[in-house]
Amino acid sequence: MKLGEMLVRDGRLTEPQLEAALKHQARDGGRIGTVLFEHGFIDLEALTVYLGLELGIPIATGAMLERAKRAAVRLLPPQIAFKHKCVPLVVQDRQLIAAIEDPHDFATLEALNQITGYRVLPRVAPEVRIYYYIERYYGVARPARFVKFADTPRGDEGAVDVGLPAPPLPGLPPVPASVVTAPGPRPRLRSLKMAKQFDESEALELDAEDLLDALEADDAAPAETAVITPTAPVSTSGTPAPPRARTTTPPPLATQPMSADVAMRELAMATDRNRIVEALLGYSAATFESSVVFTVRDNMAFGWKALGVPGYAHVEHVLMPLDAPSVLQSALAAENHVFHGALAPSTVNSHLYKVLGCPEPQHVSAGVIMIGKRVVNLLYGHGKELSPIQIGVLGQVCKSAAEAYTRLIAAKKK
Repeated sequence: MKLGEMLVRDGRLTEPQLEAALKHQARDGGRIGTVLFEHGFIDLEALTVYLGLELGIPIATGAMLERAKRAAVRLLPPQIAFKHKCVPLVVQDRQLIAAIEDPHDFATLEALNQITGYRVLPRVAPEVRIYYYIERYYGVARPARFVKFADTPRGDEGAVDVGLPAPPLPGLPPVPASVVTAPGPRPRLRSLKMAKQFDESEALELDAEDLLDALEADDAAPAETAVITPTAPVSTSGTPAPPRARTTTPPPLATQPMSADVAMRELAMATDRNRIVEALLGYSAATFESSVVFTVRDNMAFGWKALGVPGYAHVEHVLMPLDAPSVLQSALAAENHVFHGALAPSTVNSHLYKVLGCPEPQHVSAGVIMIGKRVVNLLYGHGKELSPIQIGVLGQVCKSAAEAYTRLIAAKKK
């Protein structure tokens, strides 16, 4: 549903107002959201929420833009921030969360990735507010059309409209008002040696956390082999920031299809995580027309490897919260942790196929790979309807992958 239609549906805009805005847009140009704000039909907080609902993308509120971190802002030169209408917000691990006016412009996301060396996780914000903060943080003047708004686009943490619908996906975590210190001595952190005091499943999950840390470090290593030193970005203080390596887009994976039996034999002999992934992708190549392997961290599924999808180069832009309705959540909720069936309507599902650049399929499948209670990977595929036997085989392949990871943990501990 389009932005104007959603606003009319929810009573935040009248039909005559929408018609007037469309006439102004035809005469003056610009995005419909900008036109609605220019003529006082909608405020920026409501516009931000409804842009997120329309695009299926997490939002960057005015408060988030107000709290942008200096280290993040310094990653982009002023002219690049203005060109791509982007305000970096915060760096988390090897990811840059940024407010972007068009978060579905994958050419822009790829360019930002190459310049900063970080995987970019986009948050949508109105262009009026984007231009305001580019002027504020980088000193680049707004287009003449937006000068008349002065400081009105500035974010206000107290300006919350309780009548707004919930954003479709999470944005940045809130900043605590104050830090509360726990009474008494600081608790000791659990170590793998202490894990012997706990049940075997809990100890295995602690080891799985270490394994995931190692996997994330490995994921960064290949990208750093092709290092290009860009022109040093200019910070807001005028001091050049240190240049960062940029990553190159990997070519499509040339994975040989494997039957389920061959894939499980490969998994039984796997001695490193690359062989595990190759076996999963080989099985997927023989079973599905398109597939994605996700990694899981902090209840979020991150795109990792893809086969047979037009947007394979953008698979790392896929970010799916596991507590929101999606095909992945359906697999987690299934009794055997395997889902196969028709795709249910969902904002998160729509986001997935927009990133992958393919239409929503009729039949989708997903299997969960777990160590104890810890989800490590999710295997997704579509394009073919599976028989009950094939659905059971998908579960067996995922179980074999989990056993392979468990062996890696055991070998690491020796």
